[in-house]
Amino acid sequence: MAGIKAASEDTGVIGRNIDRFIDRLNTTKHEALQRTPHQARIEILDPTYRLTVDTTTGFLFGREYGALDEKSPLSTASTNTGTMSALPLIFAIVKAGCFSLLPNWFFNVITSILHWLCPDHAFEASLACVRDFASSITADANPGKDSTYQARLLAAGISTSETIIQCMAVMFAGTDSTAVKLVTLIFHLVQNPQVHDRLKQEVKLLDANPALDISTLPFLRAVVKEGLRLGIANPARFSRIVPSGEGLEIGGYHIPPGTDVGLSPYVLHHNPDVFPEPWAFRPERWLPDDEQLVVSQLQRMNRDLIPFNIGSRACIARNLATHELLIATKRIVESGVLEGAKTCEERIKVKEYFNLDIEGHKMEIEWVN
Repeated sequence: MAGIKAASEDTGVIGRNIDRFIDRLNTTKHEALQRTPHQARIEILDPTYRLTVDTTTGFLFGREYGALDEKSPLSTASTNTGTMSALPLIFAIVKAGCFSLLPNWFFNVITSILHWLCPDHAFEASLACVRDFASSITADANPGKDSTYQARLLAAGISTSETIIQCMAVMFAGTDSTAVKLVTLIFHLVQNPQVHDRLKQEVKLLDANPALDISTLPFLRAVVKEGLRLGIANPARFSRIVPSGEGLEIGGYHIPPGTDVGLSPYVLHHNPDVFPEPWAFRPERWLPDDEQLVVSQLQRMNRDLIPFNIGSRACIARNLATHELLIATKRIVESGVLEGAKTCEERIKVKEYFNLDIEGHKMEIEWVN
């Protein structure tokens, strides 16, 4: 955690990139207002991915991918969308998740056939960009002397080719889920200005007492927790196999050894018995006034909140992701960049693969005068 907190300082990789992300939102907002003063609309999903890509790579690899610096799309006709170069690869991996629960051999066959029938030039160009970056940081690594992720893999005896693949995998794993969670938080802060304003008042406490730990702000933590509950990056079930032995007894049912079982965060996070009004963004649910609720209801909510999975397969970067969300939410609210904005949709429309896919790969907010 010490490394994460240091990275969150103004000059650290997290703090620096969050400030650049907010600057990008402000610039895009002002450009939109100049073009159409009466109704300015901006897209926020792409810049959110840019933030999480640069934060993940900078923190783990010691070098940022440079997504926040990219000013033009990939140099292919099919990618003339203004999105960052790594996004077509990220979205392709997300889409492949619809086959993730199939047997591995079948998954490989299906994806190979689809790739042959429907070649995707944007994906190919994106894959080349990400592979070149991973190859470059691996070539520059100094095993045994620097503490970067790629250097530690090489020092442990992992081959160069496998290290490149692992770096590419980490770029996706550390980017997609955090981006989905952060854009969900932004969406609900725009839809709920009273939450935004209350949070802005609370974070002012840090100005009066800079030594105060950001994680001690109760309403900020409640807002991020509610964002983690609703911003489910992995809505599908997490598969497990019942171990050998006597099997399991759950809810009066016997499940024999070898059975494929799973637990879905989407189902748990929207259980009305645990989370009343489960579709509503209500950060105050995490701050109950009744002492008995603190012991019972809050305990049940914390038990069923599994945004990063649980157990031995839980996300190893959950502390990094949570702290990034806390810092980003605080600074976004402080900046005032969202004030006066409205969402362009009533709700976030998604496709539920293993990884959540936001429909249209975009999310827009607007200012109407």
